[in-house]
Amino acid sequence: MNNEIVILSQFLENLGPEVSGHSSSPLTPEEVERIQLFAAGKLTPAEREELLPRILENERAIHELVQTLEAQV
Repeated sequence: MNNEIVILSQFLENLGPEVSGHSSSPLTPEEVERIQLFAAGKLTPAEREELLPRILENERAIHELVQTLEAQV
């Protein structure tokens, strides 16, 4: 899972300014929790596969994921 997080982190860093074109809908507490579980590697592969597209569609979700990953370092 650590390798997946590194790959995802590198991918998100490469998105740069393009992210601003994505939705920036507010996140529910449940969505924040799922993102934190995702970052901690506590989701099943199927749950990760379901969540990742939703993260990538929302600027705030991307920001939450990056913040969570940075806090783990």
